[in-house]
Formats: sequence, C-alpha cells, structure tokens
Amino acid sequence: MLTDYHVHVGFFNGGLYFSPEEIARDMKALKVERYYFSSTSTGSVPFNFVRREIEELVNFSEGNAKPFLWVSPGMLQHSKNLKCYFFREFYGIKLHGLQGWQPYGKGIRRAFSIARDKNLPVLLHTGEHEICRAGVYRKICCEFHDVKIILAHGRPISETVEIMKECPNVYTDTAFMPKINIKIIKNAGLIQRVLFGSDFPVMQYFFKTPRRQYYRKRVKICEELGVIKHF
Repeated sequence: MLTDYHVHVGFFNGGLYFSPEEIARDMKALKVERYYFSSTSTGSVPFNFVRREIEELVNFSEGNAKPFLWVSPGMLQHSKNLKCYFFREFYGIKLHGLQGWQPYGKGIRRAFSIARDKNLPVLLHTGEHEICRAGVYRKICCEFHDVKIILAHGRPISETVEIMKECPNVYTDTAFMPKINIKIIKNAGLIQRVLFGSDFPVMQYFFKTPRRQYYRKRVKICEELGVIKHF
C-alpha cells in the first residue's frame, strides 16, 4: 500500500491554488491509497476556509486523505490549547519555522505539548534558513522524546542524520530530498525511519515536469532505496 506522509491542499506561492477535488483526483490516479495532508492556506485566509478545504478533501478522497492540522503562532495566541481548531479527528500537527516559530521558544514548546497530550506526530519543516535548519530543533526533539517527529525534507542532511542517531523518536521524509541524501541516510543505518513524502503538488511551482510524472519517478526512486511507507 502506497502511503504519502507529506501532501498539501490550498493556496501556494505565486497565486497557485490546489483544490481538494484535484488533489483527490491526482492521488487516485497515482494509486496512493493513503495520504496525510495539511493546508498551505493556513494563516493567509480565515480558518473557516481552511476547515472547508480539509472536509472537502477527506470527502472527495472517500476517507483516504488523513488531515494534519497546520498550526501557526497566531492560532496559539487565539486558542492556548488549540481546542477551537480541533473540529474533527486529526492525525498530526504541521509546523513551519518560517511562519515565526522560535526553535525552542515558548510557543513551539506549547504546540509540542499539545501534540504529546493528543498522541499526535509533528511534521516539522526543515530548510537552509538558519531559523529552521534541522540542527536548531535538536533540543526540542530530545525533550519531547515521546513525540514522533518528522523532520520534513531533512535539511541539512548532516544535521538530520545527527539528530536521528541521537533521538529514536525522530523520522524524516523524502519531500524534495535528493537521491544522494536518501542514500546517506541509508548508509547511516537509518532507512527504517525515512518516510515517503512528496510535498505534492508543490513541485508544480518549482519544476516544469508534469507533477504526476515527477511523482511516479520519486516513488520508483524511494522503492529502490527501501524507504518505508508507514510508522
């Protein structure tokens, strides 16, 4: 069964909009039987719009789409325990450092506490920007050792490998991860904690290759390298 741990719906850079209906249609065509998604619209539109996107994608997918709640700092300011945002069952929490989270600040620690209380994994964006490099999250990954944490993208790869070696609760995903980086993790003996994630359909913003074609190529690469599809 093909499971994707990193899918999106909603608005993205450059005015792109990926609707619930088209995401469900693409995932079905790509034979993805289960996918975990969050809304990139979060923080840029009223939450009622995000809520509608989530419900529509779950319905269009006939239950194959499993939502993560994308949490922004402003949401915590509005609701200390995020209670008003958990309008349905969620399967994880998504945090993006470039939205203003401090790597070990009060806000992000509160978000992690909520994830722990609800027994939810945290999908944590990593990148080359100094505020969201994998290494800056070492302390919070160690403290919340009972929370499953996915370092999305695994950037930089050296820091990702170091944290994964130190913290058995930490995973990474293959979203925009170069093949060589997947091999580095495999050679480090950590391939069993690499999850298949695509960031679908965001690749459309960066590449000319049709997104379904890009997706199939990524699936093939990950299958060859033994990436797992589940926790």
